[in-house]
Amino acid sequence: MHDDTKRPRRSERRRPAPRRRSAQDISSLGPSTTSAESPRQTARRRTRAEKVVSPEAIRRRRRRLMTTIAVVAAVVILGSVIGAFAYIRNVGDKINAVFNKSPELAALLQQNQPSTPAEPFYMVLMGSDTRTGETQQRSDSLMIARVDPVKKKIQLISIPRDSRVNIPGHGTTKINAAAAYGGPTLVIKTVHELTGLPISHYVNINFRGFRDVVDAIGGVWVNVDRDIYDTQASAFGKKYATLKKGYQKLDGAHALTFARTRHFYAAGDYQRVKNQQTLVKAIASQALSMSNVFKASAVIDAVADNLDTDFTPAQLADLALQFKGMDSKNIESATAPSAPKYIDGVSYVVLDDAAFRDMIARMKKGQALEPATGSTEPTVTVKPSSFDVTVRNGAGVSGLGKQCADYLTAKGFQIKGTPGNMNQYVYGRTLIVYQKGHENEANFTRETLGFGDVIPSAGMYSFKTDVMVVIGKDWKNPATNSAQK
Repeated sequence: MHDDTKRPRRSERRRPAPRRRSAQDISSLGPSTTSAESPRQTARRRTRAEKVVSPEAIRRRRRRLMTTIAVVAAVVILGSVIGAFAYIRNVGDKINAVFNKSPELAALLQQNQPSTPAEPFYMVLMGSDTRTGETQQRSDSLMIARVDPVKKKIQLISIPRDSRVNIPGHGTTKINAAAAYGGPTLVIKTVHELTGLPISHYVNINFRGFRDVVDAIGGVWVNVDRDIYDTQASAFGKKYATLKKGYQKLDGAHALTFARTRHFYAAGDYQRVKNQQTLVKAIASQALSMSNVFKASAVIDAVADNLDTDFTPAQLADLALQFKGMDSKNIESATAPSAPKYIDGVSYVVLDDAAFRDMIARMKKGQALEPATGSTEPTVTVKPSSFDVTVRNGAGVSGLGKQCADYLTAKGFQIKGTPGNMNQYVYGRTLIVYQKGHENEANFTRETLGFGDVIPSAGMYSFKTDVMVVIGKDWKNPATNSAQK
């Protein structure tokens, strides 16, 4: 049966009336959006807020931060100490290599150690040289040093390498043979026997490495007294054989040429010794005044590769600190009184025993190595007519002998014979050569001329008068110079 009752449309259906919400329902109602915090997120936010405002939390954070910094600092410091220790140990392994292998050398030096650190001590300085094609090092330079840590003073006495001495176990020969026969041990024994000084330290530097040391300190300032071109003295080719006269900074290769040259000087090894003393003073003064840590490190590396010594790195550092800023005037140098002489066809340097003993005695007392010479004015006690003079031309320029003889004759000197010529014209500087006992007369002659190098004959020059003037290429007619003044 059909039902005529109409069913309401869906849109017309009545919806139930909304239930009224209570205050409790409203207070617990959460947001209907998806950006609401979850309970877990809310807990985290509150915890963070507590950390920010809590003094205890701040203290805990600071403690953790300081602990972290301390740990990092400890690691850095420990690493630096380990690195420094490894560096120092590496340097020590290099410079103490010879010393560590010789118990005899260690015992020899130990018995001569000063009783207190403030007491002056004595050491031997050696410069060895291995040249191209050679394997055996030669002792090219030998100095005795007295080091006074309290007065900050260093005294140096150079012993010419050809000095005729007794080498224990090997007889009488040149002192530079000691290094070849027995290394530092025999050199120290020889020096002790010769001087009686208690040698407690030694330093041996290879001249080849000398270049690296000079370059590491940035070059060395020296006064070159004349133009030099000496290919035999240059260890690094002709490029470094030339030196110009004047005060200048030398790099390592040129400084080595300056230290080794002797053929360009009439005085030969004596002038070379003076040049080496000049360099030692300049290098010591510049090295001890360095404040650049990186440059100092470079110097240490250069020294370590070319140095042999009993000093530990720590002792060398302590010594450098004691003498830091030392004035070069506090480094005094002298050469052992001596003269060249041929014996049985061999060229030696023969020490003046009495004068050398006096010099050593002065060193022991810390006095000036050489007595004061007084005024540079001509000595009034010497009369030009009281001694005889020979004049010879060593420059090869015609007429110079007559110039010299005429000038000295006008000053009252007794010239014997006609001015002659030397066998070779190789004399760059004028020499005033004297026979034994006539040094004062030679000095008077030099002062009268105004130039020239005074040297003893010691059998090296043949002449019968008291003094001989050998004219060099530096000759300037004193009569002309006097007229121009």
